[in-house]
Amino acid sequence: MIELLPYPDAEKWRSFHHDIYTKSQHEGWQAAQTEFMASLINVPDTPYPPDLNERISGNIDFFFKHEYKAFAAYLPNIESIRNNNVHMVTAVGRDSDNAYYVQATKALATKLGCENVEFPGHHDVSFWMPEEFANAIQQTLERHGHSQKGQ
Repeated sequence: MIELLPYPDAEKWRSFHHDIYTKSQHEGWQAAQTEFMASLINVPDTPYPPDLNERISGNIDFFFKHEYKAFAAYLPNIESIRNNNVHMVTAVGRDSDNAYYVQATKALATKLGCENVEFPGHHDVSFWMPEEFANAIQQTLERHGHSQKGQ
């Protein structure tokens, strides 16, 4: 949600994502993935644990060819969310410091007037710390009145 960042930052990251997309089209998904992953704070050098990396690598080419541009430009309809009384909670990885995607998520929480929680780990922590991620999700749901049974 880079469009929620202040102008100079939004422009910087818009250009970054355009360059990543262009790289993926001209040099392949591996080159684009490496550069994209380097922009993430405190994420291990290897994008995902080896078993997961092997399973999803076939999807990454499709992602860059068909989904990345929309993903990078995505902006939720904030007015619609507000007008429909959608209960939202946003979350960021505690180890992501003040990365651009953390700033964008916090900006969304501010615009929606919702809670922003910190989960353990970094971006994509569900792949690296699945148990901790699941516990953080469960605790957040419980705090917001959703029990484990039937919800």
